Amino acid sequence: MKIFSLLILLSIFFVPSMSFASPKASVVAIINGEMITSLQLEKNIRLYMANKGINSSNVSAAERKNIEQTVLNDLVKESIIIQEAANQNIKINDQALESEIQQSIDKSGGSKEAFYANLAKQGYDEKLYKEKVRNTLLTQSLINRNVLRKIIVTDEEILNFYLANGGQVTGKVNVALLVYNTGDDMDNYSEKLIKNPKNFEKTAKEISVGPYAEEGGILGEMAISDLASPVQTAIQGLEQGEVSKVFSLNGAYAQAKVLSKTTSSKNLAEIIDPALVTKIRDGLRMQKAGNKVDEYISGLEKKAIVTIK
Repeated sequence: MKIFSLLILLSIFFVPSMSFASPKASVVAIINGEMITSLQLEKNIRLYMANKGINSSNVSAAERKNIEQTVLNDLVKESIIIQEAANQNIKINDQALESEIQQSIDKSGGSKEAFYANLAKQGYDEKLYKEKVRNTLLTQSLINRNVLRKIIVTDEEILNFYLANGGQVTGKVNVALLVYNTGDDMDNYSEKLIKNPKNFEKTAKEISVGPYAEEGGILGEMAISDLASPVQTAIQGLEQGEVSKVFSLNGAYAQAKVLSKTTSSKNLAEIIDPALVTKIRDGLRMQKAGNKVDEYISGLEKKAIVTIK
C-alpha cells in the first residue's frame, strides 16, 4: 500500500517556489507552465542523499542517474499537488504554520535555535524548512478535502479502537449478558429482544451459555472499564432498559441489556477527549482509504501537462 508514500516524500524534501530560469540554471521540467530548474533539482538531490545517508563521493554514475530520476519524478508530483491546492484555494495561514513548527520543536526537546541548528546540518535553513512544512500541510489539506472527508468512520468504530488500545470509559453499569449457543438461537431471538427487552433475562436463563445464565445473565454493577471491550462498545449510547445489537464475544455471539448506567451520554466527545476522537477518526479514515489517495494523486498527474527537458 502506498497511502503514506506521498506524505513521507514531503517530509524528506520540497520543491522551492517555481520561478523563471536564471542564466545560471537550465529548465529540467515544465509542469502546467511552472518550471523546475537544474539548480532546484540539484539542491533537492543533495537533500535527498543527506536524508538517505548517501555519501555523494561513493555514488556511481548509474546510481546518480537513478537518484536524479527519482528526485525529479517526486518534484514533478509535488508540483502538481501544490498547484491543485492553489486551484482549490487551499491556503495555510502563518498561525497554522507556526503552530505546526512549534509542535516539532517541542517534540525535539530542545530550543528553537538548537532545532534549526540540527536542520542546518541536514541542508535546511529556516526559510527552506518553513516552505517544506507549508507544502506538507497543503498536501494534507488537499487529501483531507478530496479523499478522507468522504470516508465515513462511525462513533462505534472510534470507541472500538479506543478500547482496544487501552482507553477506558468512566462510570458504572449493570448489564445482563446473553451468549448464544447456536446461530439458530441468535436468529430466533436477537431482533425480538431488541424490540421487547422485558424478555431478555428470561431468555438468557433459557438459552444463554454465558456467565450467570441461571440468573438471567445479570453481571452486577461494576465499572464500565471492567467490562470486556466488545461489551463496552455494544452498550455505548444505550439507555437503561435497552438491548444491544448482536456482537462478537470470544468467538461467540452475544447481546447485552443495560439494567443501570451512570454514563448515558450518546455524545462520544463527552466520554473521550474530543482531540483524541478527532485523531482516531482521522487515523481510521487513512486506514479505510486504502489506495484511494494514490488513485486521487494519479488522477491529478494524468490531467497535468508535463514536459521533461
